Amino acid sequence: MRRAYIAKLLMIVLVLALLIAGSGYGYFYYQEKPEPSLQLSSFPVVQKQTRLLVIAPHCDDETLGCAGLIQAVLQAGGTVQVVVVTNGDGFTFAVERQFHRLFLKADDYVESGYVRQKETVRALAYLGLQPEQITFLGYPDRGLNALWLDYWDSNRPYHSRYTDTEYTPYDNSYQQKVPYAGENVLSGLEQLMRSFKPTLIMAPHPADEHADHAAVWAFAATAFMHLQGSGELSSTARLDTYLVHRGDFPIPHGYRPEAALLPPRPLYKNRETEWQVQALSAQAMTVKEQAVKAYTSQLQVPVMSSLLLSFIRSNELFGRNSIPEINSEPVLDATSLNTWLNKPSFLIASRGVNWLGVIEGNAKIAAVGGLVQGNRLWLRFHIPDYSERQHTYQVSLITFGRERQGVWRQRKAFSFSTAESDLAEGDILRFPNDVVVRLTYTDRQPLPDFFLLQVTTRDSLGLMLDHTVWQPVRVVL
Repeated sequence: MRRAYIAKLLMIVLVLALLIAGSGYGYFYYQEKPEPSLQLSSFPVVQKQTRLLVIAPHCDDETLGCAGLIQAVLQAGGTVQVVVVTNGDGFTFAVERQFHRLFLKADDYVESGYVRQKETVRALAYLGLQPEQITFLGYPDRGLNALWLDYWDSNRPYHSRYTDTEYTPYDNSYQQKVPYAGENVLSGLEQLMRSFKPTLIMAPHPADEHADHAAVWAFAATAFMHLQGSGELSSTARLDTYLVHRGDFPIPHGYRPEAALLPPRPLYKNRETEWQVQALSAQAMTVKEQAVKAYTSQLQVPVMSSLLLSFIRSNELFGRNSIPEINSEPVLDATSLNTWLNKPSFLIASRGVNWLGVIEGNAKIAAVGGLVQGNRLWLRFHIPDYSERQHTYQVSLITFGRERQGVWRQRKAFSFSTAESDLAEGDILRFPNDVVVRLTYTDRQPLPDFFLLQVTTRDSLGLMLDHTVWQPVRVVL
């Protein structure tokens, strides 16, 4: 009798979980579903002078996002270089299928990395690239966000629980035995940009929900801003983006070569990205399909197979995200809300794909703006219904400045709510729908030349409701 009761209870819990998951899937499917009548501008025609640098977080991202573009550049007489930041050596399901066992060793993960490298070389050969046009950096899969945030210094490297090491274990990495540290990722990308001198860089879109992709965007944007600011990269060079991971993108899912690849509706509606499409000829689609199907280790995993085949479409989709600037404006009253109402924001947040964020839909970051006065950086956070909720807002500010030996980096993190903040009382002003923060810099910690900012919204239990992208901003004094 008791067993029957427990079985019924478990069945009820399972049904409720399936109903919640199903309703969440349906909600986000229709939230993200592109507008069928959406008309996007065409990606500029590539020229013979084009030097395309594709930066991929994992083996296969370069093909999913840019296979058609790579073909177009080569056909126009341009030059292409592909940089793969990790070897995708932390995908346990794929490694289990490869070695046919549940209890995996570090060597298994490393061997899977070599397998994925070979798949990349084979895939890109279909597109017309030689092995010397592919660079593997060998950093830890599922660890790039940690390198971006917490493991920056080579003297305190990150330890991968997959490869069980603190440095790249591959004998063909761009820098062998290099420690898993953020400064090394940035240094490697900058070296490659200096030597290749790209006119067009393709990196993951900032709103990509995969943590590795978001981190690669942050690293790429940092290298781009530093080298353009120092004059080592042409002022006409472009940093564009491609999207791979967000909810059920691409919609519809699965192998639909006749369908168009269109942006998720929230990302199109907030106008932060200028979306452009590049139509693929029948021949280009055929070649891209061959390249995608070279990734056999991923196609053997059903959920990954559906994702990979979803990018075989009639076009490719690219985003142009301009990097905003904030200026020195000494005469404005930064403590007055009227000042901020007349200033454009440098970040406009789009609706996320977090189920908890849907349940608690109010009092999330809508926009962020900024200005500089003397040695002070002012930030304004626009949060509709801020005063009516007990949310906590965690701000991560990664600042950079140019120096002779490269760049210096500082990380500042602070939080605030309606009642509390770890900022000094005089450094935060609260309004019903806005919060204004003042950050003071010194000779030892000078104003940055540029920075990247992200804000995470959490409820009273500490659960994440939403987060913004890593937004790059130039500081012009």
